[in-house]
Order: sequence, then C-alpha cells, then structure tokens
Amino acid sequence: MFNVIRPANSPACLSSGSNYNQLAVVNALKPVFHEKCYLCERGSIHDAEIEHFVPQASGGGRMDWSNLFYSCSRCNGIKSNGHLNLLDCTDPSINVSREIRLKAFPTPNSDILVEASSETPNIETLNTIELLKLCYNNTSTALRKVSREALMEQILDFMCTFINARRLLKNPSTGRTNKRDALETIEAMLEASHPFSAFWRWQYLDDTYLTTNYPALGNSF
Repeated sequence: MFNVIRPANSPACLSSGSNYNQLAVVNALKPVFHEKCYLCERGSIHDAEIEHFVPQASGGGRMDWSNLFYSCSRCNGIKSNGHLNLLDCTDPSINVSREIRLKAFPTPNSDILVEASSETPNIETLNTIELLKLCYNNTSTALRKVSREALMEQILDFMCTFINARRLLKNPSTGRTNKRDALETIEAMLEASHPFSAFWRWQYLDDTYLTTNYPALGNSF
C-alpha cells in the first residue's frame, strides 16, 4: 500500500446527486491515487472502480468523499463488504508502506509474502494483511485465477527492472552514465506513484548493499 493526500474539497456532484460513479468523482480520485488501485497497487488500471473504504452495509457513507477510494475490480470484488478496520492510506499519521512487508518471488505461481513489519502490529494492520493476501494470491474462481496471473506478470516484469538496475549499480564495470541511469530507475520505483511501489521499497530496505551505499534512497519513505 501507499500513502496519498486527499484534497479537502470534494466534487460538487457528491452533495447534489445520488450517484458516486460520476465522471467528476472518477477524475478527482484518479490523480489522488496515482491512477493505481489502492490495495494491489496495479497502475493505469482499465477496470477501475470506486470502492467504499467502510462498506455501505457497515454504515459507510455512500456519497462521503473521505470514504471513496480508487481500486481495480479484482480488489473491489475481493474486499466486498467483508473487510473492516483497515489501514487508511489517506491518514498522514500512518506510513502504510512501512507497516506491511511485501515480497514477490521470481516464480509466478508462488504466493506473494504479506506480513507485518512490527512484532506487535495493531488490529488494522492485521486486518489489512489478510485482505492483501487475498488481493495478491486469491485464485478461488477461474476469472480470479486469470486476473492473478496477469497481476503477477506485471509484478515480475517490474522486479526484473529493479534487479537489473541494482546489478548495474554493483557491477564494477558499469560506467558512470549507466550507474546514474540505474540509480534514477530505482529512485523512480520507490516513488508512491510507481506501480507496486511498496514491493520496491521493501526490496530496497531488505538489501544491505543498497541501504549501505545509497542510504538517501530511503529518505523519501
């Protein structure tokens, strides 16, 4: 997950209409969430949906600006009404990417590792972990199996980009220009706006070479 800053002013249509699935709402949410699903972090999603952070069935406001989040159809369908008391990525007091450690493995059929970074996680972190495990690993239906395969291919493709950039930084034969480009690649991948940014942040944090030789990379998160 990644933190976002939600503008205080909501689209005017939310106070005057009965439908939150309006173009003005979508256009407002899309840049706030960097065009990514707030749960799986897939970017440039073409199956975007407006998701209620607190389900309407549990009292969440249907037209409440603070309750509307940008998600993909896969994660929205998995979350549905059954997941409550989650980490709120719009809360500036919580560094959500540091709360939950995400790790992908170089085999597409392997489950994504989702675990608490703290030995004493709060209930919101534990609840979010259980949801993210489903968002990344659920193959309970044929369509979810297909969507999970596509999700994993995207994650693995970016993982190769990160690993190759890291290889160039460590290789003594890499020239200055290529090292600069490799460093800029990793910097870009650590930004909240990058797809699956939490993965690359933990890839960095778990890498002694990178944290020792490029400590400034961790300052942004």
